[in-house]
Amino acid sequence: MRYGYWLPVFGGWLRNVEDERMQASWDYVSRLARRSEEIGYDLTLVAELNLNDIKGVDAPSLDAWSTAAALAAVTRKLELMVAVRPTFHNPALLAKQAANIDRIGGGGRLSLNVVSSWWADEARKYGVQFEQHDDRYARTTEWLEVVDRFWKEDHFSFKGRYYVLGTEKAHKALRESQQTPPIAKTYVGAGPDGTTLVLEADAKSNDLQERLKTQYESRHGVRLP
Repeated sequence: MRYGYWLPVFGGWLRNVEDERMQASWDYVSRLARRSEEIGYDLTLVAELNLNDIKGVDAPSLDAWSTAAALAAVTRKLELMVAVRPTFHNPALLAKQAANIDRIGGGGRLSLNVVSSWWADEARKYGVQFEQHDDRYARTTEWLEVVDRFWKEDHFSFKGRYYVLGTEKAHKALRESQQTPPIAKTYVGAGPDGTTLVLEADAKSNDLQERLKTQYESRHGVRLP
C-alpha cells in the first residue's frame, strides 16, 4: 500500500469551503511536502491548471511544473506525480524539462499524470487552441510517442497529424550518465470515448506506445495504423 495526496496548489480542494487554511503559496506547499515525507507519505500529485477552478478564477493558482522543480530540490524521497496536458506542452520540450527536474530530485522521483484537457475557456484565455474531445485524445497518443522516443533514442524524426519534428542530439546530454530513460512511470486516464483506460507504464520498457495501441484496439474492436 502506498499513500499520497493532492498538493493544494489551489488553496485546498473543497468547493463549498471558502477558506481551508491552505495557502496557494510556495511557503505552504514546500512545508507540506517536506513534512509529508517525514511522516511516511509516498507521493503527491501536482495538478496543472492555469486558472483556479476550485476557489474561483480570481483566486491564486500555483504553476505545476515550476512548483515541481522547486519541490524536487527540497524533498528527498517523495514521488512527484505532475499533471501534464498535451494541449499546453510541446512534447519534445516537455520531455527535456521533465528529465531535468528528475535529475534535480536525484532520479526516479518524477512521474507524469497525462490529462487530455477539459477546460475550453481556460485554454482560450491563454491563447491555446482547444480541440474537440476525440482530437484531444488523438493528440495525446502522438504526444506520448514523441516524449517516450525522446527519452530513448539519440536521433529520430516524427511526422504525425499533430506533431512534426526532427531532433538533434540536444537531449542526449540528459541521459549520458544513465542508460535508462529518466522518468520511471507515466499514468494515463480515460480513453477517447470516455471509457476508463488505465495504464501504469514503466518507461524503462520500449512498449509504451504499443501497449496503449493494443489496449485501445482490444477494447473497441478496431485496428489502428
